[in-house]
Amino acid sequence: MLRRPKTLERTKTKQSHEQFRSMHMLAWSSLLLAVGILLSAIVIVPRGISSILAGVSESKATTAEIIEGTVLFQPPATANWQSMPSQKQLPEGSRLRTDDRSRVFLRTRDGSTVLLYNDTELALQRMQFGRFNKGLQETVIRIFRGRIQLGVSAHPASQTRKVTVLSGSGRFDLTEGSYRIEMDPDGSSHLSVRSGYASIWSGDQSLTLADGLRARIEPNGKIHAPLPLKRNLIDDPVRNAALENSPWETFVVTEAGPAGTIKRLSTGVWFHRTTQTGKTDRHGESGLVYNIDKDISDYVNLAITADVRINSQTLSGGGTAGTEYPLMIRITYLDTVGQEQIWTTGFYHQNNDGLSVKLGREIPANKWITYTNSSLLQEIRPAPLHLRRIEILGSGWEYISGVRRLELTGH
Repeated sequence: MLRRPKTLERTKTKQSHEQFRSMHMLAWSSLLLAVGILLSAIVIVPRGISSILAGVSESKATTAEIIEGTVLFQPPATANWQSMPSQKQLPEGSRLRTDDRSRVFLRTRDGSTVLLYNDTELALQRMQFGRFNKGLQETVIRIFRGRIQLGVSAHPASQTRKVTVLSGSGRFDLTEGSYRIEMDPDGSSHLSVRSGYASIWSGDQSLTLADGLRARIEPNGKIHAPLPLKRNLIDDPVRNAALENSPWETFVVTEAGPAGTIKRLSTGVWFHRTTQTGKTDRHGESGLVYNIDKDISDYVNLAITADVRINSQTLSGGGTAGTEYPLMIRITYLDTVGQEQIWTTGFYHQNNDGLSVKLGREIPANKWITYTNSSLLQEIRPAPLHLRRIEILGSGWEYISGVRRLELTGH
């Protein structure tokens, strides 16, 4: 019998051991790789899924409740306006419209609130909230006209969340707080920050606004800020504009006798009613009137300032009824029940006959005096809801009086 050489046997044995070791290493490598993949899957996949789920949002309805009047709403992707019931759940994309006698209150899913005042229209453009991530939220409201009061609530899961309001050419990003946004008929937008913090954007301009301040964005996009909260309710304070180009209108009322006149001089606007004899004893008025037409239902302050003067008067004090003064300021307004009311203050320099001065203030003759009332809203009773007009006038028998500034502000 032939025997294999020992060298050949050793070679084959060595090769077998090497193959076994290779297979062994391959098996361990495969096992370790599988364990690594498994561990990676355990760590990475849930994170990936969590990341995906964290970005998933869904629209939530906004609760609308009518405060007064008739409110119209337009459902998403429709062109028809419908009368809204007293309470309704409005889906994302809905539009609302109030008229001159209606208001409506909105509450979003996260607790923020929007009060629409008279003659206001807005759209609930985006109302997105995280399905799984409670900190995710995107709220975008667009105002087309009118005025809103917006309260941004605290968010328990997001310290940096905001509510966005689009108005004209501007954008307001609002943090937790209280805000008033108003859009004028000319397209200008006003943001008043009563509490909170706002970021304002318009074109390539941006700025931040703290509480107690106001910003205005012109129709062309220019931002004016920071401004004080109070707004001028009279465009022309009398001193800077000629009567011919002013929104102030003149009026004359004559019971009997000579008619009064209104004269614009370099020293101011003067109200004259005089005769050579000085014997006129019937009532007459001559003055200026400015139509304000302003809802002030959410105002917390009104202030009035006027530079006034009286040169002469023949009727003592404020007349028999205390309502005829040589210089007067009258504000006509609607109260909370819609009744027309008149607030009046008068000025006089003599009361020789001891007549009523219940609405008057005594001032020296032939001298300019600055009258200021910074708490007018608290003084007017019944409380005003809507300002109609303001008048400044001479009144009584014969008089010479003047004004060179009249400002009415509020916020």
